[in-house]
Amino acid sequence: MYTMCMKNSRRALNKEKSRSSILKASRKLFSKQGYDETFIEEIADLAEVSKATVYNYFPDKDSLLIGIVEEVEDNIEDYLENEFSAEANDLDRIRRFMAELVFASLQYPSLTRRIVFLNSDRNSTLYGTLNEIESFLRRLIAAAQSNGYLSAEVSADIILDLLMGIHFITLFQWTGEDTASRQQQQDKLDRLFNSIMQQYFI
Repeated sequence: MYTMCMKNSRRALNKEKSRSSILKASRKLFSKQGYDETFIEEIADLAEVSKATVYNYFPDKDSLLIGIVEEVEDNIEDYLENEFSAEANDLDRIRRFMAELVFASLQYPSLTRRIVFLNSDRNSTLYGTLNEIESFLRRLIAAAQSNGYLSAEVSADIILDLLMGIHFITLFQWTGEDTASRQQQQDKLDRLFNSIMQQYFI
């Protein structure tokens, strides 16, 4: 029984490792040479798995994009769940969430832009893939309003739109951010956040 459990555990670990390697390879190749110019064979080679293994986890390239989004969401939420206790209040938690979202997006800006575009296309298989991020942000906004950090006179949906707008500004208008230090990026984001959100602070 113990041996069987160990085998199952190793098998699950190997599966997760293969999936993670495939997604990492996809991010690199999609960002470096473009989504349309990247082939499954290249992803398999870089991930050091067979083409069949890639298709076993991801039946097409769109499903790879969905997997990338899900992995980013999971990483952000895992990080924030461990770090949120250090934040002083609900508004600081929103700031922290936005920072992690922005910095994750700026690692692969061209790829993230494609995902954001397809997220809004009703005919795309990626339509609505950012819903989990928006849902998490909406909960943070509701807590900030309930606890007196953000005005409750404006709807949470409006504040959510503004916060997502901040994300889009950093993604589509910031240039040369790969040469800026993390602290420089954070300072710039803080200024942008304050200029847009200050009217709703309490």
